[in-house]
Amino acid sequence: MNNSKFQRLITITICQRKGGVGKSTATLNLASVFAAMGYRTLIIDLDDQANTSSSISSHIQSSYTIEDLLLNDGLTGRDAAIQTGWENVWMVPASKNLSGVVKHLDSEVGGHLILKEKLACADFDFCFIDNSPSLNMLTINSFTASDYAFFPLASKYFSLYGLGQTLEAFGKVQKRINPELILAGMAFVIHDKRTALSKEIIQKVKDTYGPLLFQTIIGTNIKIEEAQIQKQSILTYAPEDRGAVLYRELGEELFERIKGCEEGKAEAADGKTDAR
Repeated sequence: MNNSKFQRLITITICQRKGGVGKSTATLNLASVFAAMGYRTLIIDLDDQANTSSSISSHIQSSYTIEDLLLNDGLTGRDAAIQTGWENVWMVPASKNLSGVVKHLDSEVGGHLILKEKLACADFDFCFIDNSPSLNMLTINSFTASDYAFFPLASKYFSLYGLGQTLEAFGKVQKRINPELILAGMAFVIHDKRTALSKEIIQKVKDTYGPLLFQTIIGTNIKIEEAQIQKQSILTYAPEDRGAVLYRELGEELFERIKGCEEGKAEAADGKTDAR
């Protein structure tokens, strides 16, 4: 259990403009790592494919979805979250009608702010938001509601193309809507170490983005896939497996980056107070 506690909910958006790069897998397993540290962790599934929602067990059938949360003025993130079968993990599951939600948000004044408003009184330590590859009003809501962004990568050429688009979208939201949004970094969560091309792609990302790339690299792993089919995280399904070890390391890397940023913010705030 980690003894570091923060004074507010910290929200992390997990996003990539390219499908098949492990967004849902990363969301589930990183949330599991943070929950294992002792933090009350919320997962929000903003992808109409609902891979995240279908890969986690719950104690009860949810009466609410993300559609209900975004369209019901009286519903809050705390109300809509259901406790899952994973210790310290809650979820707001996806809806099959997210295309209808997008239309509503597009026509709503301040539609990009709705998720942020809904999470304002959510009683959790961390929130992980899984997004679809589409850059629509749902993804903009996710960026706007978040403190940090994390970009999962696969060591494939088209993953890099998607990364460029994702960074462009991130930069626009950061500049125009949410200047407090911080890029925590990016990590290879699907890596086939057998191919020379995969190694070249990893080196290219290292050369281009330097410290933004996490050190931990997660290779392709059948146990990670099996865990999702069994509605478990890799940490509980195969705790001694290489995949579990690496996800713990990646989660700890992400946590330490967030902790460092939060401490930096606190010091800056104290400095401003002293200056007055």
